[in-house]
Amino acid sequence: MANALNLTFSRKNLEIVWRYEKQRLTRSCFGVDRQTGREFGDRLPFEFHRLRERTAKNFKPDGLLAIAKPKDGGGHRIICVPTIADRVIQFALLMEIRPKLAARGLLNSISYGLIRGEGKGVREARTRAIALRSINPWVYKADIQKFFDNIPREAVKLVASKVVGQRSLHQVMLPFIDTEIEDGFDSDWKTVVAQAGIVSNKGVRQGMPLSPYFAGLILRDLDRKIERSGTPAIRYVDDIVAFFSTREECEAFDVFLREALSEIQLSIGQIGAEKSKVAIYGPTEAAEFLGMQIAHVASGKYVLRIGADCLEKIGNKFVKVSSVSSLLNKGITLPLLGGHLLAMERGYIQAYEGAQNHGDLIAEVKKMKALALSNVLEELFGELLGKFSRQERRFLGLE
Repeated sequence: MANALNLTFSRKNLEIVWRYEKQRLTRSCFGVDRQTGREFGDRLPFEFHRLRERTAKNFKPDGLLAIAKPKDGGGHRIICVPTIADRVIQFALLMEIRPKLAARGLLNSISYGLIRGEGKGVREARTRAIALRSINPWVYKADIQKFFDNIPREAVKLVASKVVGQRSLHQVMLPFIDTEIEDGFDSDWKTVVAQAGIVSNKGVRQGMPLSPYFAGLILRDLDRKIERSGTPAIRYVDDIVAFFSTREECEAFDVFLREALSEIQLSIGQIGAEKSKVAIYGPTEAAEFLGMQIAHVASGKYVLRIGADCLEKIGNKFVKVSSVSSLLNKGITLPLLGGHLLAMERGYIQAYEGAQNHGDLIAEVKKMKALALSNVLEELFGELLGKFSRQERRFLGLE
């Protein structure tokens, strides 16, 4: 009888994975081998055969490609991209273990953001937060300091070995915990990675399809402790928000959370300290959560709002693509510009759906999109742009 390993990486299963993930894989960045999703798809029979041979015994993942994403507050967030082949392997593993997540305690009442398609994404977490605050108006918020970079590897391996019952899968799944960065998208990637605080042999690299699953494994017992305490709380990966009737209850939860995290070698900042993301919000204060605010509008009533600083940051994203040099640095040429700006517009509008002031976001995004396009065209055509007819300006998207 075939074991879980053979079933997971059977030709039939791999074809299902490819059909489900094809669009994402063919549009995403390549890995350290520089093979694109389209190239992988052009020779599926060979790639599937090679993939099955690799996973059959002595499996070793390829290294990761580091992509540095600038943070609004300075520094960079390092996204570590596996090769297309390794992403297919991880997606196949997830397809096998996903149905059992609830039974294993990972899909619980506290955790969100673990696996897409389970009805526990960003939108559902925000909606749940509104409902909880309407009952308990005091808010405690924290995020785990440098969470992925500090996940203890041996501890997550131990939990994974216990939780994943299909032992034949361990030889493929566990090695991804030790995967390291091998190359970078930028020439100075080693310096940027070091400045971001990433250290070899420590933490789990963020950007792998399995990364959120490993996060859920190491925090499963924390979720259980919060559930047993009866605390109305939400954990979205490493963001934790809890709701109470008094400030004293918030402070007591802070002590509880610190002790629970210290048991797994993780920590949070101090309440109200500079640059700390740990905060307590009173009943009428707008509480930040997942890029939006849980804002007070009336006694016992709260709504989602997009903060003014968030609107400004989104506007600045369009400013950063409003010159020829900035676009070329991103590999965007004039034929691609319209599609890129449209994707940005749609992405932001969709990401903040449900906000009471969603109309303000739509107006800001459309305004900044038009300004970015205008700036690029003005740089290209100079004074000639002012001589274009109204029809020509409409054709260029300026009217």
